[in-house]
Amino acid sequence: MLVPPRIKETKDPDKLVRSGIFALNNKKWKKAVRKFEVALKDEEMQNNAIVWANYGIALTNLKKLSEALSAFSIAVELDKKNEAFWSKKGLVEYQLELYREAGRSFSRAKKLNKSNDEIPILISRSLQKQGELKKAIKALESSRKSYPDSAKIPIELARIWEEQGELEKTLSVLEKALKETNHPDPGLLLGQLLLDNQEYTKAIEIYLLVLERFPESYHAQYGIGVAYHAKKDYQKALDNYRSVITNYQSTKPPQSLYINIARVLREMRRPKEAIDALFRAKKLGKPSLEIFLLLADLYIDTDRPDRAKRSLEDAVLMDKTNPALRYYLGMTFLKLDSFHEAKKSFKQSIELDPSFHDSKIQLAMLAIHEKKYNEAYSMVNDILALDPNHVSAMRLTAQLAFDLRDFRRTIEILQPFIQKDPSHIKDLEILLNAWLILSQPEKAHKFMNQLINQNKELPSQLKSIAFFDQFLDK
Repeated sequence: MLVPPRIKETKDPDKLVRSGIFALNNKKWKKAVRKFEVALKDEEMQNNAIVWANYGIALTNLKKLSEALSAFSIAVELDKKNEAFWSKKGLVEYQLELYREAGRSFSRAKKLNKSNDEIPILISRSLQKQGELKKAIKALESSRKSYPDSAKIPIELARIWEEQGELEKTLSVLEKALKETNHPDPGLLLGQLLLDNQEYTKAIEIYLLVLERFPESYHAQYGIGVAYHAKKDYQKALDNYRSVITNYQSTKPPQSLYINIARVLREMRRPKEAIDALFRAKKLGKPSLEIFLLLADLYIDTDRPDRAKRSLEDAVLMDKTNPALRYYLGMTFLKLDSFHEAKKSFKQSIELDPSFHDSKIQLAMLAIHEKKYNEAYSMVNDILALDPNHVSAMRLTAQLAFDLRDFRRTIEILQPFIQKDPSHIKDLEILLNAWLILSQPEKAHKFMNQLINQNKELPSQLKSIAFFDQFLDK
């Protein structure tokens, strides 16, 4: 078989440089480096700052930072007035943790370009890395005068104040920037911070101000919806979410918007509409775990456990290591009366996380269903050994202990539990019965008297239950 001869790589420096730039534009870093290295063997090219800079860019993308720094150092030596070369040199120095040198390079870039508002931010970050926080803040504050319309500089300053725990200063910087700059980002960030701090009314005011100045900002309309959602004003939340869709039809809505619409509709007891919203969300991107879980909940609400099962099975395929998903799938199998499959799912949940007690509780309940009381008793006792305050395990253990005639164990568990919370009437009845069966009625009466003295409303709650007549009005 004849092999075609290898085409010899051209040695023309100009063609090599053009080929290197083409490779660079197509993110073929290794090829770009090889082309520039060959080209730079030419004496004339060695005096070309642009070639050295492009060579440095390729090396940076290959994480060959020391070599990239050498290339950019030559580039700025050949062309000291090129702001971009100084900026790129500074960025490489920053990555090499040469923060003082990076600051000098960024300062040179700032002198050469008074319009690039990212350079003061880079200077500030270099100072922060040197532990010069006050100088970093001062650099940004003074730069606000030189770049009065910059949204990036006050946002960076707000970030620093937030990291320092200075919330008032953070909010003040952003509020001032919202009024002074011609960009919605400071207002949007301010609104988000107010949401995070649960200041929902103030967040709505800020988002309305953003909308007043920037009517095209669907993020602000969305933020208003989120604030009303958090305030549980579901109708206003829904109206604002839908406004995002109707007012900004040229913008593809985020998937999260339809998820939030579904959440609101569920709270408004409109599950079928909520399900429709989630199907729209699925069309806007890759279906998320959140979508499958919400669908499962809504199908349960609408008495369609078979559909809930499918959604949860899809969720399990997305996250095979999440024990909670197996638990929810098991609960859905219970609704379908598929006890074998339910047991299998609960066991898988425990295999993924032996401390996932809710699955153990369900396995104990299934054991009771199969009349395997001792097996169930052993399971719930194991939970209490690891977590003595697990309420469900506590109550089920006490019930099983009573059924298995271990009355002292019943009393041991339920007495302190009911002292803290006497609202569990069924548990109170079991406790009192345990004392009566052990022929200790005086302890039962004494305990009831203490409860009634602590909770004056308790007798009225017990009047309708015949068993408690013996403990009331005595």
